[in-house]
Amino acid sequence: MLGVGRNVGTVAPQGLVPAPGRAVSVRVRTSRAGDAPQIARLYFDTVRRVDARDCDPDRLAAWAPRVYDDGFWHRRRRRYEVYVAEVEGAVVGSAKLSPAGAIDCFYVHHAWQGRGVGRVLLRHLEARARGHGLHRLEADVSVAAELFFSRLGFKTEHRQTKIYHNRSFRQLVMQKRI
Repeated sequence: MLGVGRNVGTVAPQGLVPAPGRAVSVRVRTSRAGDAPQIARLYFDTVRRVDARDCDPDRLAAWAPRVYDDGFWHRRRRRYEVYVAEVEGAVVGSAKLSPAGAIDCFYVHHAWQGRGVGRVLLRHLEARARGHGLHRLEADVSVAAELFFSRLGFKTEHRQTKIYHNRSFRQLVMQKRI
């Protein structure tokens, strides 16, 4: 398995787990090459913990079979604008934005969900899209992410089933005018 025997980064370092009621300062920035290990771990951990509510173990294993290597994430940085959300220097969220306004790989660390990290990250994507002259965002979202996106103004256009690594996944195609 990739990631064994090497430092794959820390997503929520010890001591950085949010305290109830504690105000946090979230900083969003363009990702750097050195963020790949933290983004890889964030993706894997979030899928395996949050989406486990709506997916069986076989689907989870297909969706996030391992912590992907840095090259996987570097290739994605060439096709998308990739942003990370940080709290005290630790990556606690990540998202990609295509030139056409498609949001992909929008993930917030499970311990930081409900703390405003996702909202700040999404607002940043909206501002970037408007800056590129776009008037609409679109995202293919998991069942687990539907409520988050709908609370921030996205509307379900339709439901779909996607095949990924020979497994079917229920998704919603959601859009928002910006």
